[in-house]
Amino acid sequence: MQRQHLTDEMIKDLAFAPDSKSRYEIYDASISNLCVRVGSKNKSFMLAARFSGRDGDTSIRSLGRFPVVTIEAARVQAHKWNQSVRQGVDPAIEVEAARQADTLRRRSTFASVMADYLAHIPFRRRNLTAEDDIKFIQRNILNTKTNRWLNLPISQVTDADIISLVRAIERRAPTQAFHTFTKLKTFFRWAMHSDRRGSIGLEHNPIEVTTATYLGLSIDDRVRVLDYEEVYAYLKAADATPYPYGPFAHALINSGQRDGMVAAMRWSQINLLRKLWTIPGSRSPSAKPGKSSKNRDSLQIPLSDRMIDLLLSIRAQQAADHGDFVFSFTGGQTPIGNLGNMRTAKSGKAAERADTGPRGLFERTMLAALKDFGYGCDDPWVFHDVRRTVRTHLEPITGRKEVAEAAIGHGKLGIDRVYNLYRYRAEIRRGFNAWAKLLEKVEGGTCTIADWEHDDEASGDEG
Repeated sequence: MQRQHLTDEMIKDLAFAPDSKSRYEIYDASISNLCVRVGSKNKSFMLAARFSGRDGDTSIRSLGRFPVVTIEAARVQAHKWNQSVRQGVDPAIEVEAARQADTLRRRSTFASVMADYLAHIPFRRRNLTAEDDIKFIQRNILNTKTNRWLNLPISQVTDADIISLVRAIERRAPTQAFHTFTKLKTFFRWAMHSDRRGSIGLEHNPIEVTTATYLGLSIDDRVRVLDYEEVYAYLKAADATPYPYGPFAHALINSGQRDGMVAAMRWSQINLLRKLWTIPGSRSPSAKPGKSSKNRDSLQIPLSDRMIDLLLSIRAQQAADHGDFVFSFTGGQTPIGNLGNMRTAKSGKAAERADTGPRGLFERTMLAALKDFGYGCDDPWVFHDVRRTVRTHLEPITGRKEVAEAAIGHGKLGIDRVYNLYRYRAEIRRGFNAWAKLLEKVEGGTCTIADWEHDDEASGDEG
């Protein structure tokens, strides 16, 4: 058996065998069992060993063809194979496993794994926003125009790739960029689950240590509330706007609940005798994102006398066969949507007709009332500001933070969530009745500064 210290130059100079029957091998002096086999047309590196175990026959397998594979590369591979043979492992099995893993990594693209994640979202434990989350991901992350690494193997997606996408979104929509990043963080945590990462070839989370704070991404908390003049104009606009939007606006400011929940209010949820509105929780089969309580359990909201009178007046004007939804354009079969129709269009053809037609009637009336007041404000309001306004006034009205929080459906925190199950119904109803009286004063123009600012001492002095 010939043994020499093989080099690439030496192998290059070896003469080819005259025919296939005359091939010969030269074994390497550095690595045991490694040789170069020289045939009539090719030169290949081979390893001779008992691959099937100590009791098996010696066989010879190829490590690759020279010069595609160099002697140094062949030595590295031969050393690994020798170690496997000594441990009783057939290297061919390891090679095939590595080949399959590589194939799996290439097949498991970011887009394909994300498709599996989208299929998982509706079955999450907390899936009230499942539909919105799926649409957001499809629009911002699976967008072929902005995401250039969609079809990369997920194992090859880097933190730089992800940050590049987030920065591109940030330039036009900072809040959207924040949500994009947080959803990608959640996705990669899901992908790294022990039952999942091996099957998709993902060895590490590329953004595990990257945070929104590090990237300078954040959402500013909105602190806008409606001032006295705005509430007056709001109530005047609600009176001037026909059903369903006008009564909806009254219900919104009287109840302090989320606009989506008020819009989706059902007659079957209202107990007029007990003056209670039961809103389904996220565990309810009828739960819908934005139209149900964020709490897992159903939420019971005590209603003021003014709110009950509003509901009774609405019901009295509805047909006997009106469906379950209180505010509806379809006879109660579906709830109202697109609350933007209450506001004036800011651009497009609709903006050209902003002074006429039903669209924007509510806001036009409100703006006209504010103009009569001589009131100007550069900070536009949104419907959620109405809820924040109610909550802000309920604090001094009730004198107790926990009552004001419960009134707008905020759940208890900490140990109170487990041990304090008192619902503050009487206190909430008194609070809403006091708020209703304040709204009546605003409507009638008799609300004083002391009334609006809940200054009992000043009110006493005025009396």
